[in-house]
Amino acid sequence: MSETFDVDNVKCGGCAAAIRDGLAEVAGVESVEVDVATGRVEVAGSGLDRGELATRLAGLGYPERD
Repeated sequence: MSETFDVDNVKCGGCAAAIRDGLAEVAGVESVEVDVATGRVEVAGSGLDRGELATRLAGLGYPERD
């Protein structure tokens, strides 16, 4: 299972690392890929809760684009 998010405020590798580290703490997350150029975040794992992931991203400072 995977979830894809287009988020704001991703500007550098440090942002990508913060996203990877922050989402790694969420239950079921197995991998996180971040494309700095587009702001796309792809999360793979089992039993993922899209709402929980979106809330965590927003809390990290990377809200999902409307």
